[in-house]
Amino acid sequence: MSLGTLEEFCNSISFILSSSTVEEAFYDKPGNASRRRDIKSVSFKDLVLSALVSKEYYKELCKRGLRREKPLFDSLYKAVLKSMELGVNFAILGTFIQMIPIAYSSISRSLDETLKKASVTIRSLDENDSIYFSKSLQILGLSYLGKIDSGFDYRTIGKVSLYEVLLHSSSDSAVKNMLEDYKYSRLVVDKIEKLGMEKGVLEGFLSVLCQVPDGLIWRKHGGRVAITVSKMSCEALENPKLINELDRFLLENGYNPGSTADIVAVGIAFFKLGEWYGKNGVNYFNSMQRGCDRVP
Repeated sequence: MSLGTLEEFCNSISFILSSSTVEEAFYDKPGNASRRRDIKSVSFKDLVLSALVSKEYYKELCKRGLRREKPLFDSLYKAVLKSMELGVNFAILGTFIQMIPIAYSSISRSLDETLKKASVTIRSLDENDSIYFSKSLQILGLSYLGKIDSGFDYRTIGKVSLYEVLLHSSSDSAVKNMLEDYKYSRLVVDKIEKLGMEKGVLEGFLSVLCQVPDGLIWRKHGGRVAITVSKMSCEALENPKLINELDRFLLENGYNPGSTADIVAVGIAFFKLGEWYGKNGVNYFNSMQRGCDRVP
């Protein structure tokens, strides 16, 4: 793939991934920030500015994926540092973490090919990725991440591969999504395809929250609260009149289903990527010339 073509390809990929955060925040969902409102823990502006910061690092990951250059999670570290430099509250940690393997695996002919490569990429995350992950969390100072189930602290990870860390953290809904080949984000895609973007995002959000308790709520408020919210989401799916009641309950108690929103943002990205690959993916690969870099 020629340098110019690679640049154009990765520009498109990075735009789709970063803009999906903005689109996710554009739609109203119970307990989440949106264009119509901020919540206590995050504002719509935080989400938009974080998405703008992320674009350059998604693009870098796309390019590096062509030659399988590692580590990957230094991109998170760089994005966090850049956010601090610019005075941006980096509010998309869960989304960015899930997008890293996607951006890195995106030199593909189709979304299915990208997702297959991303699954392999996740299993290859190593000790260096752990180091950058830990450094990023130290800078962000998110106390609620604290200690994971196995007893060691995310912020003081030793010589352990990041894949092992993810396995230890598989009770978190965003991590579970990654380890199970993004099945919850795929569910969101199905809803969008059937119902359109706005209704699909809302029903996808409720469906994911119904099937798996929100990881952010679990870490900040405990399993009992997370399971209660999950059950209420199931009820709201059955009876849409209960959606406003769920929203009030979440807002009044400060329960933000942020991990579920992250999963939805990734689902939107998959939907957009699927459309883009269908229209443009093969054309980029047909533009490869003899002597240029070949895609593995």
